[in-house]
Amino acid sequence: MAEQEQAQAQMLLKERQRYEEGFLDCRNVQVSIALQKWGVPVELLYYNAWESTSSIYEHLYVNKKLPWLYESPCLVPSELGLIGVGYDEVQYATYEDAAAILQDVDYSEQVAFLWIVCGESPYAKPGFYGHPKSVHSVWVQGLSSTTSLDIELGDCTGGAGYWVRDTYPDFEGFVSETDFRRMVDSPYVHLEDRQVFLVRRPERNDSADKEQIMERFLERQRGLHDDATFYDMICRTVNLPEPEFFPEWKELYDCHSHAFKFLAGSRYAYSCFAESLVSSDHPWVRLLRDIARRADKLKNVFLMAAQSGRVDGRVVHRMCTELHRLEQEWFVSGHVELGREAQLRR
Repeated sequence: MAEQEQAQAQMLLKERQRYEEGFLDCRNVQVSIALQKWGVPVELLYYNAWESTSSIYEHLYVNKKLPWLYESPCLVPSELGLIGVGYDEVQYATYEDAAAILQDVDYSEQVAFLWIVCGESPYAKPGFYGHPKSVHSVWVQGLSSTTSLDIELGDCTGGAGYWVRDTYPDFEGFVSETDFRRMVDSPYVHLEDRQVFLVRRPERNDSADKEQIMERFLERQRGLHDDATFYDMICRTVNLPEPEFFPEWKELYDCHSHAFKFLAGSRYAYSCFAESLVSSDHPWVRLLRDIARRADKLKNVFLMAAQSGRVDGRVVHRMCTELHRLEQEWFVSGHVELGREAQLRR
């Protein structure tokens, strides 16, 4: 029985992290995973994870910005103190500076993150890991050498290096000092991004300022509003003779898939905050996760459409109508009740 419960918990953790990766940016995904490993209730900072579909629509379709450039207020560093977590941002100019900083880190009590350039990552398949000049976050878990590790990379030649974890692509293993130098010292990593983000393990995991978090949640909640523009647009565009917003159907379907991936992650992350106030089997939490999973199915529909070049408009209309209905149901019931619950927690 205990093994079944453990397997179920592990499955839910993997599901949670998969949805988080669709919503949080690469840095915050890694920070969240690190805090979860320490047992820190990072989900308390998901109080503002609910993003309106109108904001998603404006970002992706009106402004045509990349999904990972969405400026969500969720899990910003300045709020880590609300859950008792301290951090430092240590500036560096060259790889040698960064190496000296990493040398002094106590990896049992701290986690370190740096910005690198995608095109210099030795463990990523070219063309499948963002733009070669894009800046991306990696998690340095420790200093190491190939002589003391099981080598996962065929081109390692020995010597010093770093034990690195990444979430896109999924990787955990040794990166040689030579490769890491190229990743960090690339001219595409601008001066303002050249900093080691150090997060300190809290002495206790029960030191969250829940009163302040509830205050911020209630303030955020008062400003939430949405409309049917996004869903109406999806239903309209899948039935047009020519694509709207983009010159090619593939681009439009890709954008639709990004939108629903982000939407699914937003709702699931928000459900984790709701769970911290009530319980995992509460109707509000179940409703939010039902919304997330339905949005995830629509993401998959459009991923396949981007490959095949076609989609069943009637199926999409039915799925969108039901998803929008559930979101409205949340707003008139769970949204209000969760606010009342937060009032009691202040």
